[in-house]
Amino acid sequence: MTQIQCNLSRDREETLIAYLYNDIDPVIRGTFEEHLATCERCRSDLGALSRVRTQLAQWAPPEPGFVHAAAAGQSGAIRSSPAEHTPWWRDVPVWAQVAAALLFLGVSAGIANLEVRYDHNGLTVRTGWSRGSTAPPSDSVAQRAGAPGTPGTPGTPGTYVPWQSDLAALEQQLRAEMRAVPPAAVAVRPAANDSEILRRVRVLIGESERRQQNELALRVGETIAELNARRQAELRTIGRSLKETENKLGVEVMKQRASLNYLMNVSQRQ
Repeated sequence: MTQIQCNLSRDREETLIAYLYNDIDPVIRGTFEEHLATCERCRSDLGALSRVRTQLAQWAPPEPGFVHAAAAGQSGAIRSSPAEHTPWWRDVPVWAQVAAALLFLGVSAGIANLEVRYDHNGLTVRTGWSRGSTAPPSDSVAQRAGAPGTPGTPGTPGTYVPWQSDLAALEQQLRAEMRAVPPAAVAVRPAANDSEILRRVRVLIGESERRQQNELALRVGETIAELNARRQAELRTIGRSLKETENKLGVEVMKQRASLNYLMNVSQRQ
């Protein structure tokens, strides 16, 4: 089958699912609708997903009917009443029944790791089994779906089921992915030896001592600068006081001399 190339970004499958369930940003929705107008592959995939969603919404599990058997020797035994006509769910396509069963098993086994992807390789369903699980793979999906024309299967003789090849390919892909997943490696961190711990402790102590020495030197420098400033201020104050005292003393000396000269002049006149 010839595939039509699509130039959409790598999150194409997520965009298709979000657009289908109307859970998409309005801006991205407008851009995607413009892309749908020109991309035949996206329109085809979107139509297929819409049909699958519609058929799955219409599907419901059958309601069993049981009656008590009245045969002698088997009182109390319960058997299923034979259906005179084919149940309605038998008319649902095989691929829809298988998809619903896979979805139910995936939700019950690992809903936290459920991943549904629809890309150019087809429909891919991943559950918690494919991540770290080493259990053997389940029976063939194609066998569960049933080959057309075999007894006990939904198909009838001479009826071709177009989804059988896709289901077989899906089974092979799931098996290959489960085999390809390596076991989770637990990283073991080697414990540091005593010498390494002592070396780190010494480094931390040395850094702490250097910080303390730097801080002490800074404090001592600030104290010395403050003492020098105070000393200079006190020296200036003392200098001013000495000058004032000297000036006052000079004035007093001059006054004394003037008094002595006056007395000497008076005494000489007499």
